Amino acid sequence: MAKRLRRWRAAARFWSAELRLLRERRLIASSELFDETLYLYEAPDVMREEAEPIEHFCRFGWREGRRPNLYFDPLWYRDRYLKGADQNPLVHYLTVGEASGCRPVCYFDPHWYARTYGLPRRVCALAHFLTHRRSQRFAPNPNFDLAFYLDRYGVEIGPNRDPFAHHLRFGAVRDIDPSPYFDSERYRHSKMTDPPPGMRTPWAEADLRVPLVHHLDTQCRSS
Repeated sequence: MAKRLRRWRAAARFWSAELRLLRERRLIASSELFDETLYLYEAPDVMREEAEPIEHFCRFGWREGRRPNLYFDPLWYRDRYLKGADQNPLVHYLTVGEASGCRPVCYFDPHWYARTYGLPRRVCALAHFLTHRRSQRFAPNPNFDLAFYLDRYGVEIGPNRDPFAHHLRFGAVRDIDPSPYFDSERYRHSKMTDPPPGMRTPWAEADLRVPLVHHLDTQCRSS
């Protein structure tokens, strides 16, 4: 009797977990926040295994830090808002996170974005940005001056391209300024010689990237 009860409980836990995963997959699939092309590009092992990308993300990917899109970092989000809880960060963001002001990554500010571009309350700011980011009409945060950036690098970026993705790609090696009010080269030098309290090195390897991203990440962690 006791063995049968244990089996029943184990089966109940299994099917409960499977039902939860099914709900999560459906929510994410309808959210416009999952970029299958990016996911498979960054996870060639998933492509080789011919695994379904969203299912892989829900079962394993978010725990491994695999990104569902360019503007969502599951490990960063989990560490900042979920305190390491065993909960799918993207599901949390979709259900309560964005409405509560949680950022999907340090360089996308959903509340600022919704206010600035007059989005209706029910529209997901991140989904709107991901849909329109190549139009070159929307910035992901107030520190990125879109007009300034396009005036300087528009020819290099070309049409139908995401300007901030260009900044993410080249900002770390070229110290590109995101606005007339942010000097990337000066910022990098200041952090290399005067590290923030608590940093193990003047510029931790994980932060040796885009100066603006480092600045925004530091702001988020101190708030």
